[in-house]
Amino acid sequence: MNTKSIIITIMALLAVMTATAKKKEYPRADIKVGYTYHETFVRGSDGIIERDIPFVLLANNEQSKFYNPSTEYKDSLESTPQGRALSKQILKAAIDKYMSTKDNEAMSAVAYKTFLYIFRSVPDRVMTVYDYAGLSHGYYTEPLGEIRWEIADSTKNILGYDCVMATAHYHGRDWTAWFTPDIPLPEGPWKLTGLPGLILEASESTGQHSFTATGLESTDQEIVPIYPFRQYDKMKRTDMLRQLRDYRDNSNSINAAATGINFGSDHIKNKEESKIDFLETDYH
Repeated sequence: MNTKSIIITIMALLAVMTATAKKKEYPRADIKVGYTYHETFVRGSDGIIERDIPFVLLANNEQSKFYNPSTEYKDSLESTPQGRALSKQILKAAIDKYMSTKDNEAMSAVAYKTFLYIFRSVPDRVMTVYDYAGLSHGYYTEPLGEIRWEIADSTKNILGYDCVMATAHYHGRDWTAWFTPDIPLPEGPWKLTGLPGLILEASESTGQHSFTATGLESTDQEIVPIYPFRQYDKMKRTDMLRQLRDYRDNSNSINAAATGINFGSDHIKNKEESKIDFLETDYH
């Protein structure tokens, strides 16, 4: 079965499952915003890599969810026996295509590019972050309102909306954001919230990370929770980042110790590569 046939089969089965299952109702969003996250990172001997990852923000006046649709789709499959079976078929089709064509896009389509989910609850004044932590996955909570923004006089138009500039230092980086008072929702991409309007664009001063809105629309889409198939350990934010840093820098040694297989020496970063870091740098 080729990849296209598998996808059609998956969609048909999911439609049947959705129609027949008694579905729990979740809060619904008022707005849906698409963002492109531009990331710079070091990938072993490949050196400095730049890539774009799509994210979606679902939000209403009381809560929001920031996530990658592809990640959520893969997680939804892994959360049921039927879905796991289909996921294995997709992976096998991708491997077969790669082995026959050596097309890296075949494997890229099935690989996780991010594990990040961020949920915010305005009534509880709390933000919950789920993410990758090297060999494990973790989550932590933070209070809302930690970012201290300074609003400037500069303005520009983004997606047809007049936006105002604001700056802030947050968890080790200096951010510049553009928000629109025309949409008076104090939301934005990633953890960047708390302004008197929706943030449509944001970048940090080194140029390694940025978020750009690609479109927005009214919606009544449900804000569903994270799929509970994966074990998430409660951790401190800085511990998660340190653990991930250690894994990124020493993955060959860590994997060799875990499996007994020799993966070769760990990549030693050069001067330029050493300047590349995560969205938050205050874990050092």
